[in-house]
Amino acid sequence: SFVFLGSSSGSKLKVPELSINGTQHIVQAGQTLNLTCRGEMVHSWSLPETLSKDSKRLKVIKYACGRNGKQSCSSLTLSRTQASDTGNYSCKYPTSPAKKKKESTVYVFINDTDSPFVEMHSDIPKVIHMTVGREMIIPCRVTAPNIAVTLKKIPRETLIPDGKTIIWDSMKGFRIPKATYKFIGLLSCETTVGGHKYSTKYLTHRETNTIFDVQLSTPRLVKLLKGDSLAINCTVTAAWNTRVQMTWTYPGETKKRGSVTQRIDQKNTEANIFYSILVVDKVRDIDKGQYTCHVKSGPSIKAVNTTVIVYDKMFINLKRRRKTALEAVAGRKSYRLSMKVKAFPSPEVLWLKDGLPAAEKCARYMVKDYSLIIKDVAEEDAGNYTIILSIRQWNLSKNLTVTLTVNVKPQIYENAVSSFPDPNLYLLNSRQVLTCTVYGIPQPKITWMWYPCRQNHFKTRRGFCSYTEGSFILKGGSNIGNRIQSITERTAVIEGKNKTASTIVVAEAKSSGIYSCVASNKVGIAERNISFIVTDVPSGFYISLEKNPIEGENLVLSCSANKFLYKDIAWILPRTVNNQTKAKRSLNKEYSVTLTLTIKNVSLAHSGTYACRARNIYTGKEVLQKKDVTIRAQEAPALLRHLMDQTVNTSNSAMLECQVRGIPEPQISWFKNHEEIQEESG
Repeated sequence: SFVFLGSSSGSKLKVPELSINGTQHIVQAGQTLNLTCRGEMVHSWSLPETLSKDSKRLKVIKYACGRNGKQSCSSLTLSRTQASDTGNYSCKYPTSPAKKKKESTVYVFINDTDSPFVEMHSDIPKVIHMTVGREMIIPCRVTAPNIAVTLKKIPRETLIPDGKTIIWDSMKGFRIPKATYKFIGLLSCETTVGGHKYSTKYLTHRETNTIFDVQLSTPRLVKLLKGDSLAINCTVTAAWNTRVQMTWTYPGETKKRGSVTQRIDQKNTEANIFYSILVVDKVRDIDKGQYTCHVKSGPSIKAVNTTVIVYDKMFINLKRRRKTALEAVAGRKSYRLSMKVKAFPSPEVLWLKDGLPAAEKCARYMVKDYSLIIKDVAEEDAGNYTIILSIRQWNLSKNLTVTLTVNVKPQIYENAVSSFPDPNLYLLNSRQVLTCTVYGIPQPKITWMWYPCRQNHFKTRRGFCSYTEGSFILKGGSNIGNRIQSITERTAVIEGKNKTASTIVVAEAKSSGIYSCVASNKVGIAERNISFIVTDVPSGFYISLEKNPIEGENLVLSCSANKFLYKDIAWILPRTVNNQTKAKRSLNKEYSVTLTLTIKNVSLAHSGTYACRARNIYTGKEVLQKKDVTIRAQEAPALLRHLMDQTVNTSNSAMLECQVRGIPEPQISWFKNHEEIQEESG
């Protein structure tokens, strides 16, 4: 039995206790190392990296110990010890990550005079990665604490430990707290034992941790048939002085389903390229899942992954993406016909329109994956579309047909043929027929609206009517504005299209306003506004002359203009007309404005062209109406035919005719026996 030092067997042990007191222990090579650990609970051993726990030379026995057997002990026996067994031997309690480690450690030197260094690298130096400014250890550990070791930089420089920049530690080697460029190169640890010189070599490599890129040779999703082989190449591009560790995680990793090969390409002068290729032969269900390539270089970590799906057999599943009717809108930039497809391997795709290959039928049709994209949707794109999926080598195919409806926004054909003409004039009390020809898919609903005119129309520039008074929906028999005799619709095929003509009959034109034909369907609205101006003036603008006067009489001219179409009415007179002799009078009626010009006591000089000027409210242009006036000169009365003697029987009638001329028209008086005859009854 072993005697434990420094602790009573009855006290509680906060940390396990080793049978060897002190931090280090020396055993001669070939002898047996015996260590015993005692603790309050079950504990475990930690060994040097160079010693495998599976070694046949190693034996660990656990048993109860202490007072009443309430403590736990274990003995470690290592037979036939060798230089490589040198290192830390620790006994520790189990701990959680949050708790502080509780362990006891002893460093054991296995003294071998033929092997003064624990690890020998005499022919091929061991690479030690260094970062400037960070600690670096040259791990030339020795098998006995008193062995003197010299550090040299090949070819000739000796690096002397000074306790600051270079520190010697027999259990670690040479420790350099802050490495500099001075230590880059080939280093050698040397010692002489029994007249023999021994050296172990190390190559320091200044390391960077720059990973430029990590890529997999496969897409994000890999589909395989059971029995196929899977090969995934992970390619890493890193800085020239960067070394990387590449590892894989994948579904069959625990069963070692995959084999990994790695290589490095250093032909590129600007970067190192590392390859790690994972191969899985004859994939099975166990192999489906996520495959991840992990790349690490110091603190730099990157990972890329792909997902592998394994199918039992080839298949094509084809479904409609939407159960609702397929509808596009004419004029849309593009429309995508898309189906739900699940297939393996990827099938050939062919789209037909009305039985013919779609892509050949129209340049606007593009096939992308399992979709057909229609560019600049037009009405003629409506029809039956069929997708055919086929895997020829297995004689497997499926097809699906869908119907596409192309909806068309309502179009009013009268709008296309009229480019904003002047408003139409409708004679007062006349019967009028207005028509609206409409096309659209689905067939539009047509509504007639009435917008009455406002009396302050002169203030609006956009038109003679303002909508602020609201609108009214019209029906046959309506008396809003004007009495509507009827509203009818008829459908006919015009230019190969089903068009609807809606006709509204105005029984009597009495009120001015706007009749609006509104066509609407699910994709839009079209509107045609018909300016309906009721006028009591022929053509809306007219000059009337009471009569051609005789000199000395009055000249009366009237200029009438429709009040909803014209404004700023004025007379333009010949230069011979004197301002003092004329008079103007304006009469504002329901439908028109009349400006009457009266010139009293006219002379022959007043003959000439009289013009009336008005401004069109819509166009802003001035228009003229002209009237040529001739003043007739006075002429003395003259008999055109003398009276003839007549003989008349008693009781018969006699007619005497007096034909005269003169300007102004002469007054005729009749005399009998020089006495004036008065008109009497009988």
